[in-house]
Amino acid sequence: MVASAQEPEKADTSFKTTPSVSLKVGDDGLEVKGQNEDGSYTDTTRIELKNSYITIVSKSESDQEDDDDWGDWSKPKYKLTWWNGIDLGVNGILNEDYGSNLSDDPLSGMLEPKLGSSRYIALNMVQVKGRIVKDYVGIVSGLTIQSYNWKFSGSNELNLNSDTMITPTGDKNVSKNKLRATYIGIPVLLEFNTSLDPKKAFHITAGVVGKVRIGNMYKQKYSLDGNDNKASLKGDLGLNRWAADATLRVGYRKLTFFGQVGLLPLFDNDNTQDVYPFALGLFIKT
Repeated sequence: MVASAQEPEKADTSFKTTPSVSLKVGDDGLEVKGQNEDGSYTDTTRIELKNSYITIVSKSESDQEDDDDWGDWSKPKYKLTWWNGIDLGVNGILNEDYGSNLSDDPLSGMLEPKLGSSRYIALNMVQVKGRIVKDYVGIVSGLTIQSYNWKFSGSNELNLNSDTMITPTGDKNVSKNKLRATYIGIPVLLEFNTSLDPKKAFHITAGVVGKVRIGNMYKQKYSLDGNDNKASLKGDLGLNRWAADATLRVGYRKLTFFGQVGLLPLFDNDNTQDVYPFALGLFIKT
């Protein structure tokens, strides 16, 4: 609403008060409408007072749409930002050359997981975006909590103590063999959109996620001498406390695929060859 008040000049006889003025109080505030004598509405409402007058100019629909999209800084719009959401997929382990063959080393060979049943999930939240060229190019950051779950075959029995992995004896009949690691991290990502319309935008996001391990566990079910047993081990288990991922996210509209690979070794001990975790799957935007 734009309002102005002034002393009218006596020589000005063309000024007339809008014949009818309606006031309406709604959820969006006070709405003022001026109506002419023929019943049509006017964008400009003039109210004449004793020694002055007030002019009210209504917003156009385009102005209101712009305010709805960008004017409320308490609720920033992230329709073209692809971080807040859930990552769902599978995770695996690569050798020191970032290859898939782990069987060359006897100890690392036991770390070859069953890819189809090794599930990965991440909760991505608290997104913050610095726009470089509107929403075409921007830098994105936030927070993520990642959970890797590697399942191994029964023949690939892991033997872990508090700080390292050693070669197992092989005398157990293992039926469950699972290693889990949980991380909290902060991404620094460069994001590109081909359109400012979320329904038409192809988007690519690439960058690095730095993170720290906040929990891990190794679970095992096995039979020994005719008895069924369960084992659950916690502690460092030889895992590297610090981690970093290179990540790439590509999508169209809300359909987004992601892939990431570790830049630091999964384990931090002399008994284990350097291996690197990876994950790939589908991103669900929230």
